[in-house]
Amino acid sequence: MTQVDSGDLRDVTGLWLAARVDSGSSKEAASRCVTDGRLSTALRRPGVQAFVARLEGEAVGYAITSENPFGISPTAELTIEQLWVAPDARRHGVAKGLILAVLANAERAGCEVVVSNVPTTSRDANRFFARLGFSSVVVRRIVSTTQLRRKLAPESVETGHELLRRRRSLRSRAFAAPSRPV
Repeated sequence: MTQVDSGDLRDVTGLWLAARVDSGSSKEAASRCVTDGRLSTALRRPGVQAFVARLEGEAVGYAITSENPFGISPTAELTIEQLWVAPDARRHGVAKGLILAVLANAERAGCEVVVSNVPTTSRDANRFFARLGFSSVVVRRIVSTTQLRRKLAPESVETGHELLRRRRSLRSRAFAAPSRPV
């Protein structure tokens, strides 16, 4: 496992695109994140590091970490933001090798805790991290800003009553209307 330098950035970018598509994003949406510079900007942030794993010289996995001095623990922690291994390279120790590189980096940085955000729907990833001793500490809930705005500022009470009255009126008409032969 090697820490990413400017020469490895192309490999990490290609793997990141594959990971996004693998998780259900469209190739076009993922490509936009690369072409508009969001990925490279994120990788250049202070405290962010990327590692690439190779099998027989080919890049097959990556891990992106960030130092988080204000995380959920009272001491400095290193967070595994992303960890992905190409499907053909899985079950060959690649992810474990990436975790070893992350661990070495955490120890060098003086971090006492390593954190990983694992999707609840990823059974294999949850089992992998559990076998390594990671325990569940928090449930991270996510909402889009538009949905949150709707929930925080719902329709006015008057508009809400008006909508309810209209629905009831339509429902009563539907039951009262005589059926017509077809």
